[in-house]
Amino acid sequence: MDKSYKQFLVVAELSNISLAANHLGLSQPTLTNNMKKLEASFGVPLFIRKSKGVELTEYGVLLQEQTLELQRRHDSLLHKMADLIERKTEKIKMGTGDAWWEVFVKQALQQYSVSNPSISIQLEFGNHLKLMDMLIHGQIDLFVGHEIVGLSRRCNVTFIPLLQDKEAMFVHQNHPLLVNHREEEDMALYPLLQVTPDSEAYLHLIENPQPKQLERDRQKVSERIVYEINSLTASVDMLTSTTAIMPYPMSMTDYFSQVNIVPLPLKKEGQKGTVGIYHLNELLVDHVADIKQKLILNGHYQA
Repeated sequence: MDKSYKQFLVVAELSNISLAANHLGLSQPTLTNNMKKLEASFGVPLFIRKSKGVELTEYGVLLQEQTLELQRRHDSLLHKMADLIERKTEKIKMGTGDAWWEVFVKQALQQYSVSNPSISIQLEFGNHLKLMDMLIHGQIDLFVGHEIVGLSRRCNVTFIPLLQDKEAMFVHQNHPLLVNHREEEDMALYPLLQVTPDSEAYLHLIENPQPKQLERDRQKVSERIVYEINSLTASVDMLTSTTAIMPYPMSMTDYFSQVNIVPLPLKKEGQKGTVGIYHLNELLVDHVADIKQKLILNGHYQA
């Protein structure tokens, strides 16, 4: 993609030419001049200059949307070209959250690989915003995770709901809240353990940040010790050796019981969420469509 478009995207995201210049390793006058040339090439203003930065005009918003789409298609082309070079055009590239792997994705993928032993598999684990970023840049073809509330309309994706899940608060069976029969209002006194939390690097995918902020307020994130861990295995280790409390899908209760981790008995029902499959809003190749259907069948069976 043309360097002026790449520079434009950074300016649009940061809303500040000085910060964008720093990020790009350019001088501010150079970047300002490049943006003026870009505006001149279209014959319309792309930015409204303000005292503390810049704001996109309606022309700028249109260019941002189209340039992001162009970037996504370019990234997708590069990945598909690499696959073709490696003679691996029939390859399942998918992502999932750790919980859904254990609940139904593992079984679906195992069944599919038995029926299709010649197809390669690339599996990515992580937070749903990270996986969404990989999806729109063509690094994976689909992923299973919670529906992303407030997702930007610029993400040209389809969401297929599979099941509803409730959030539970998991602790080790010897946790003080269980042993001493403390009130659930005391939960905020203990560390909060967040498995694969949202990263600031992907927050640009969220158009409406309010639901995410309300969730942080509900968990009193700013008032307590927080352990942020990008591994379910490491999170379980921390849970068994500390007094931390881990919000996680209720569906994992049986899995955690094997290592003496249990949900707290709470008066209020946990937050509900929809789990499903995300893929780009375009025609899927046959082998990706096949694994999608297998996931739908297994997901609905768990519902």
